[in-house]
Amino acid sequence: MNNSNEITKARAFYYEFFATPFFFSESDEKFIIWKKQLEILAQNPLNDANAKAFEELKKLDFTAFKLEQNNVLFDFNYVNIPLSASFYEEGRDDGAARLRVIEILKKNLYVKDLIKCDESEDYVGFIFASMSKFLSEEALNGFDENSPSSELFISVINGFIDEFIENCEGHERAFMFSNLMIILRSFIQLERSLLGVNAPYKDPSVQSPAQAALNRQPYKSKMPSVKAKIATEEFSLADKEIL
Repeated sequence: MNNSNEITKARAFYYEFFATPFFFSESDEKFIIWKKQLEILAQNPLNDANAKAFEELKKLDFTAFKLEQNNVLFDFNYVNIPLSASFYEEGRDDGAARLRVIEILKKNLYVKDLIKCDESEDYVGFIFASMSKFLSEEALNGFDENSPSSELFISVINGFIDEFIENCEGHERAFMFSNLMIILRSFIQLERSLLGVNAPYKDPSVQSPAQAALNRQPYKSKMPSVKAKIATEEFSLADKEIL
């Protein structure tokens, strides 16, 4: 296998690693796999900051992992981090970004299994898992600038990922996600370099649609309990379909 294919496989591995923390599960099965992936990636960190972040993530057990998922992503007692690309673009879910992801899936003969993953197509965990799936297949069949992974990154990920990283890093209850974002930021820089794209310009004096939407909400919610989440599994591939 040539060096290009090895790079594509490594990118797929990273995206799978990034996807897992955004899917809630009562079982530690996915977490155990994720910790093994962490150990592998930590052997060759992208830089010193990444090396330190990996060491911090190694301290997590499943109890702490699941607690932080609830605290940062799913607890209605706080305004949580927006997890859909549409929210970052339009200040609401189920927008144009979701339609673009669906179009990419359809064009490349993929479908999402609604039983195994009940989140929308532009949900950040699903986007990362889709990138992993696309890249794994491209490692076998060849990668080019017109590949579905390139289209998904350029048309969806590149536009929202910087603000998403900032939100995760800035959450007052984030430990795991703060360290994960250090690694993700370095990885996104490499992705942009590989694909030849620049980060979109953001005017610091202008509120993003996501910021404007969140500022309309009180920080504290009247909801009395943690949001219930059903377990979601990563989609699998069969006959070019995501089942």
